[in-house]
Amino acid sequence: MATAKITLIGFNNYYENLWDLLIVPSGINKQELINNILMKGGEFEVLYSNPEFMKNMIGVWSSKWMHTMERWVKALSINYEPLENYDRREEWLDVNNRSGNTNRTESATGHDDSTSSGSGNTTNERSAFDDSDYSPHDKSNSTSSGSNTSNSKTDATGTINENESETNRRTGRAHGNIGVTTSQQMLESELEIARWNLYDEIADLFLSEFCIYTY
Repeated sequence: MATAKITLIGFNNYYENLWDLLIVPSGINKQELINNILMKGGEFEVLYSNPEFMKNMIGVWSSKWMHTMERWVKALSINYEPLENYDRREEWLDVNNRSGNTNRTESATGHDDSTSSGSGNTTNERSAFDDSDYSPHDKSNSTSSGSNTSNSKTDATGTINENESETNRRTGRAHGNIGVTTSQQMLESELEIARWNLYDEIADLFLSEFCIYTY
């Protein structure tokens, strides 16, 4: 006698919020993943019979595997040459810094001396009332002298700073096949990787934790 069972496709059809808490990293299409899960295991019986609990557990499951899914997406996004097994990249950075200081001192001194002198005589003469000739009455002498001295000095001090910086960046790359693995072997590995499907891998993880593998 056949027994009734709750399948994943049944939950999906009658509980529209089943996948609300499912989170996926950038690079994975959420609806495409759901469709792939239903295609591979829609007829399997679900482990949890309560749809609300199932919904919450889907959120817990996706959080648990988030880091793994992110790493898978990142690994599949790497650009590489499939027939090369050697790829070395190098970068050199040369930095030259030069600096210098120049000190300069200037001094100017000036000196000026000037001297002036002068002398003069003053004589007063008088005449008697009955004499038409004049005779000296008194005499005064005056003498003047002076000097002027000035000094000046100018000092100037300065510093000249010179700084120079030069940066030279160089890069190099060496790549190819070093002969450890043949090109045919590398091509075979590349085809094997190309056959590996991210959505199938995630769907298998989901079904292994939420479904009972019986038809």
